[in-house]
Amino acid sequence: MKIIYKKGIRHGYAKIEEGEVALTIPFSAKQDQAFLLKMMKLGDKLQQKLEKKRKNHIFSPEGVLLFGERIPLSDLPSLHDSKSRNAFFKAELFAYADPLLQIIAEKLGFKAIPLSIRQVKTKRGSCTHDNRIMLNQQLVHLPTKLIQYVIIHEACHLVEKNHSPDFWKLVADFCPAFKSLRKELKDQVFLA
Repeated sequence: MKIIYKKGIRHGYAKIEEGEVALTIPFSAKQDQAFLLKMMKLGDKLQQKLEKKRKNHIFSPEGVLLFGERIPLSDLPSLHDSKSRNAFFKAELFAYADPLLQIIAEKLGFKAIPLSIRQVKTKRGSCTHDNRIMLNQQLVHLPTKLIQYVIIHEACHLVEKNHSPDFWKLVADFCPAFKSLRKELKDQVFLA
């Protein structure tokens, strides 16, 4: 962690600079132990976040993150350009998710639910009013238990279109541990 004392600023701040946490502290606060402790805690929090992102970095020298596992690049087809990478990830996720979705949909009384895999920024998945399910391509990097939870969640929207108590009861019927999985899913952070 890098500490920078700066004149002419009134408030301290923390940021990630060149892959390292940098704390910028007002020169006037150099002797203020309480303020310095507060800034160090902020820096530690940011450092933990940075480490988590590094751990979940999709591509690393050790390989690519696929279904929660690090796969050596030598074991995969060429993923050098973004077009082939996207096609590969979409195909992998579809091959895993579609059979599971169809089984759950059938148990809910539906047949042949259309599934699409898209690269979106904010949603993990969605279910439209006409019962089409979309999954975010980034799910392919998560452990399978979290992908299964998202599929169950979206499939339950075939019956309950909102997040009512009936919806969560239906989710619990398929996935009793959904609360812990939901929390784990919220903690996932990825860098492309």
